[in-house]
Amino acid sequence: MTVHVDALDDEHGIRVRDTAEGEAVALRTDCDPNPAPASTDGFTMPVDTAVEIDATEIHLPVFVAPIFWQDGEVVHRATPDDAPRFSRGTYEVDFSPPAAKVYVYVEDAEPTAVFADGRVTLDLGDPSRVVVGVRSHHEQPVATVTTTEDPRDLMAAVSTFGSALKTHSPDRSWPTLRGHPPAIRCGDDLDVPEEVAPPETGVRIEVPPEYGAIYTVAPLAYYLGATVEPGTRPRVIADGQSYELDIDDLAGSVRSVLEHVFTLDCVVRMAGVYPFHTTTADELEARVELDYERLFELPLAERTAAYFEIARSATAGLLDWHYTADVAADPAYAAALPYLVDELALVRSPPQQTGHVNLTPSPNALQSGDDAVLARSAASTPPQKLSAVAPEATDTSGHAWVAEGFSSTAANPTVGSFRRGFDWPQGDDVLDVHVVYNDARLDASDETAYDTHQTAKTNVRASYGLSTAELREALYEDVDFLHFVGHVTESGMVCPDGTLDTRTLARTGVKAFFLNGCRSYEQGRALLTAGSVGGIVTVDDVADDVAGRVGRDVSMLLDNGFPLYAILDVLDRVGVAADRYSILGSGTLAFRQSASGTPVLYELDSGAATAGSDAFPVTGRYYPCNENGIGSLYSSSYTDADTTVAHGGVHRETVSRAQLRRWLDSSPSPILLDGELRYTPNLTMADFE
Repeated sequence: MTVHVDALDDEHGIRVRDTAEGEAVALRTDCDPNPAPASTDGFTMPVDTAVEIDATEIHLPVFVAPIFWQDGEVVHRATPDDAPRFSRGTYEVDFSPPAAKVYVYVEDAEPTAVFADGRVTLDLGDPSRVVVGVRSHHEQPVATVTTTEDPRDLMAAVSTFGSALKTHSPDRSWPTLRGHPPAIRCGDDLDVPEEVAPPETGVRIEVPPEYGAIYTVAPLAYYLGATVEPGTRPRVIADGQSYELDIDDLAGSVRSVLEHVFTLDCVVRMAGVYPFHTTTADELEARVELDYERLFELPLAERTAAYFEIARSATAGLLDWHYTADVAADPAYAAALPYLVDELALVRSPPQQTGHVNLTPSPNALQSGDDAVLARSAASTPPQKLSAVAPEATDTSGHAWVAEGFSSTAANPTVGSFRRGFDWPQGDDVLDVHVVYNDARLDASDETAYDTHQTAKTNVRASYGLSTAELREALYEDVDFLHFVGHVTESGMVCPDGTLDTRTLARTGVKAFFLNGCRSYEQGRALLTAGSVGGIVTVDDVADDVAGRVGRDVSMLLDNGFPLYAILDVLDRVGVAADRYSILGSGTLAFRQSASGTPVLYELDSGAATAGSDAFPVTGRYYPCNENGIGSLYSSSYTDADTTVAHGGVHRETVSRAQLRRWLDSSPSPILLDGELRYTPNLTMADFE
């Protein structure tokens, strides 16, 4: 059991803790809750544990849009502008913060939702004894499939991916209803455990028995619950109908089908348990008329065939994808496939690349307007050349390179780092961050901005001028995140008494890291090999002023739930030479949960108020990941925008001055103001004059 519910020590309420995810959230009540174990039966959706509590009001410290159910059907989704008090009866309320799925079951009550200061309260009307059910977001492979190097055996392994789907209805477009595919290992014989046998959906994908083709169709096979079988030409077969895939552009053709089917599911699912209208539905309905109820009830194969009869132009551009993975067409990389597919990454195999680039040093790395710029390098001799692969550009914000070589413009995961990601973070305590300042001349006062999360706590510890022995101990020590501020040379990380080369470490207790010194790639790679999950490194010289600004921006984004791939994308948008920074490990690794669910970066221009009104145009850029992945719903508590489906693109809306003032006062978060990353508690309305 990874979910625990306990009474708060210092005030009335309960704390929901998910030890698998390392997340916790406090639900305050207006009286002593007197929690007691309860049955998990009776909830519409599955829950892992349940407790009974006493309450008239239950307060969440963040904004959510509570969903009210009666008799297993949704009767309302409350918003700040539409939150009625319901007539007396029995209700189930989806009252879920980002950390877990939380459901409140109450009898003989008149509930309503109250919104204030960016937070929400469930008001039950009268003192009540309610049952709170909780389900963990945590997902891991339930079994391991063994495959040989025979491509046909690999097809059988990929055919098991659909067994992880928790439903075959369009509701599988919800990220929490897509389980993790089985793990893959290579062996002497094919072995498919019974619990992950391919589902009988009636959908199959035929491709030539070649690694590249099999890898490329894997995400589509997972989402369609399809088997993958040998064929002379690539195609999808569903309900007796055949849809041809382009053999000359298989990756592009698979992407088109996946986007089409997924977008339709995100709209058709309105006919299911969650009947919420979205902007995506509005746009689709302007292009085509569909019978949602009929499509929702069709078996998966028949629904897939019906989707193929709908013109691709009807869904084109409605949802942008978020992640692409270039994967080598080699059996050595089969084990990485389930982890990429779990994020619904688009796979290009063989990898698409334009060549190689020489990364060290770039001629203008230290140019910032001065003739001489201090840099985080103490090297007295020219550094060795670092050559990197240059993948072909992709229009997704996230990009992974899973092949020989190193890419500075994409995340560089290993199978080991994927597996260790299940242990990140461990336990249910506050996250431990160790910041090491190892050069006295560097201004450390504003280097980091941890402990800015709206609800979660971070224990930040700072060390200064560590010796080689002390730094070695710091790297052996179990810590969630290490942020190094100092110099790095070819010999290692610089200390007052010499350098420590992390390549000499047999192990490390550091889960994740940011090595903010010049050309720290080799040192970070050694930490990854020694047991870390991943982190951010540099592949070039970086000037001190640039590194200091990046240190603040990265720590703020990490602490507010942005995954690593999003951080590099944001750095690029704020004008930093983001190509000097790179990701080791999984690009979807997130420091913690975003308080808003799916991480969104809002961009505003202080001088762009709409003529004749007080409205500011706002652009929100999504970075879906993990349980708040593509397909989630997103609602803003400070704008008039309708509910949207989270995807890899942007949405545009407006915010009035009154809404903006409320936003700045009560919703701590990073925003991009006039091209600079700022933190809302440090802003006032004067910054928008």
